[in-house]
Amino acid sequence: MRACLITFALFLALLTPLSDAGAGAADAAKVQARWELATLPSGDPLAVLWLTPAEGYKTYAHTPGQAGLPTVATVRLDSQEAPLAVLYPPGKQVPDSFEKGKTVNVYDGPTPLFIPLPANAQKEARLTASVTLLACSATSCWPTRLQTDFSLKDAPPPAPASEQPWWPRFLTLTDAPAPQASQPHFSPRSITPGLEVTGFLMAVALALVAEFLLNLMPCVLPVACLKLSGLLAACAAEKEHDRHLTIRQHNLFFSFGILAYFSLLALVLGLAGLAWGQLFQRPGIILGAAVVLFALGLSLFGVFHLPMIDLKPTMRHETHPQLQAFSTGFLATLLATPCSGPFLGGVLAWTLLQSVPVVMAVFFSIGIGMASPYMALAVKPDLVRFVPRPGAWLTYIEKLAGFIIMATCLYFLSILPADLIFPALAALLVTALACYAVGALATLSHGGVTRWLVRILALTAVVTALFWAVAPPQDQTPFWKEFDNTRFAERLGKENLFLDFTADWCPTCKALEKTVLTPKELARLQKKYTFQAIRVDLTQENPQTMALLRALGSASIPVAALFPKGANASLPVVLRDLYTQTQLKAAMAEAFGHEKTH
Repeated sequence: MRACLITFALFLALLTPLSDAGAGAADAAKVQARWELATLPSGDPLAVLWLTPAEGYKTYAHTPGQAGLPTVATVRLDSQEAPLAVLYPPGKQVPDSFEKGKTVNVYDGPTPLFIPLPANAQKEARLTASVTLLACSATSCWPTRLQTDFSLKDAPPPAPASEQPWWPRFLTLTDAPAPQASQPHFSPRSITPGLEVTGFLMAVALALVAEFLLNLMPCVLPVACLKLSGLLAACAAEKEHDRHLTIRQHNLFFSFGILAYFSLLALVLGLAGLAWGQLFQRPGIILGAAVVLFALGLSLFGVFHLPMIDLKPTMRHETHPQLQAFSTGFLATLLATPCSGPFLGGVLAWTLLQSVPVVMAVFFSIGIGMASPYMALAVKPDLVRFVPRPGAWLTYIEKLAGFIIMATCLYFLSILPADLIFPALAALLVTALACYAVGALATLSHGGVTRWLVRILALTAVVTALFWAVAPPQDQTPFWKEFDNTRFAERLGKENLFLDFTADWCPTCKALEKTVLTPKELARLQKKYTFQAIRVDLTQENPQTMALLRALGSASIPVAALFPKGANASLPVVLRDLYTQTQLKAAMAEAFGHEKTH
């Protein structure tokens, strides 16, 4: 109701002419406007229009959020018909004072609107601006329109923009690179100078201690599940001699897996000049680790049997126990890479600045430190006498390990970029289907050829899903424009418009983006038809976009609307729910009528 009243009041206010001495003076009492002129590093002029709400008042930002109406400035140079571009700051995000549970963006203090001027703007030129906004107090909102002008001739000499306090704010609104500061030289001091690494022998000694202690850090809890499961599996033998032999063999190859991983990691980091844990800055590695963990968890819940890394302690290892132990040790160490422990920071700070042979030697020492408990068990396997004998209780340990591994998989998903969440979930779904297929169709009741064919197809599907999930967009250029109600109203009827209504919570919308609305297909259609592609984001509630959606006869998404230029702009062609590329082409032909003429 409040949104309707505000919209109606703003409509009346915009229709009512304002005099300088009447309503304009009243509006100026709520929000004041002043101008400033500066010079960009390129030499082009930049006008700054400051909006300052009165004490106790605020205005909504240009992108208001879940409620309110946007602040819009229309600025023209002299008598030119086309308005100049205006750069709006994002505003301060606060809870809405009038509608509980909603979040809005406001300008609650002096706020600059930036207007880049043409390089050939004359010194005698004059700017005129009309600003529409809502001036809100704690109890009410007033539709406001400000009229202000600015003479470049009468302005003080322009100051360098880069020296103004608002310069960093301006840079965030443009693609201009921030000035690079000269790299200073620091001499860091440590409060524990005795633990600072100064040479190779000290690095090796601290590496052994640091990685041994890393086995006890809380962040390696999921890794501990892998280690404990493997150890319990090794303890499953009935005879003491067989049990000791199995324990010795398992821990020896588990240690080999740890050392192999650190040797490979040292080679990669040393040659590429990367930092510890920097591999996990790559979404492909994060998602790959999540997929492996997801498959491990499914194996613990009995969906399928994973031969290479078997964590089921109740199952006797009848095939390739050495390879299983090696693979488990390698994977456990990979998952522990993002963790860090005491002394490790100083060791890595010194080591990663050295030559590749030194890096490999120190990292091998780190591997020995992590593997030392398992080497001790390999030398003296009777140390496991304190571990309870296998029994029915191991089933619960198995399921607990599965839940902890799934929680770790969830953590890896949480550190992925937001635009990869949906592809990552799709990759996990393919992984689940592949694991189920292996568990159902690659058992001992099936022939050898069938088992291997199913495994190969399942692995191919998972790898394909991974590459699809992390593949960069086919076209890096920003094809879509963000929906703006004012600009949409200005363009309607003047050019062909293609609106795609979507939201982050709409999986069908995301599927269309990946299959139908691909950059390659849209670029092909763009060559055939002239249209402006606009994406209408409904992730958060917005009265204007919801009203437009309902005006198109829809109350759900996905929806695609094609508005032709000319008299038929009010007769858009609409595609609802799932649609194909063939249907999209037919809709474009229906709406836009004919091929682009050259």
